[in-house]
Amino acid sequence: MAWARGAAFLLCLTLAVAAGAAHSAAPQVEGVWGIAGPDGKPKCSGTAVMVFHQGIYVRALPKHGTLSGDRVLEMGRSTYRISGDRVEVDQVLTWSAPEPRRTYLIKRGGAPELIREGETQIVLKLCPSLDPKQLIQ
Repeated sequence: MAWARGAAFLLCLTLAVAAGAAHSAAPQVEGVWGIAGPDGKPKCSGTAVMVFHQGIYVRALPKHGTLSGDRVLEMGRSTYRISGDRVEVDQVLTWSAPEPRRTYLIKRGGAPELIREGETQIVLKLCPSLDPKQLIQ
């Protein structure tokens, strides 16, 4: 009997730790990400940014000037999920600029970074001045 309670306790503890790890990864991914330039700072204006918010991925051009004023130009939309230390973005299907399925490594510690995996690695950094809720319509 005592071993059964001990095993049940260990199982509950393992599940709680796993749930906490998955929950702690989400805030590090949620947000607006820009490609890091040669100076190490993210490019957050005048170019496309990646937006991750509540399972939705959007590639957008913020503050795109039009005759009716500034607006967000959405260039592609998909979904994403966190799997361990990676963000998996499903294929983006658009007529103008389709994107294949992509995977980003979540770099933890210090300032968070996403590193696009594949032939050409690209480093993304957070754009704290942009709100993902305003870029995803």
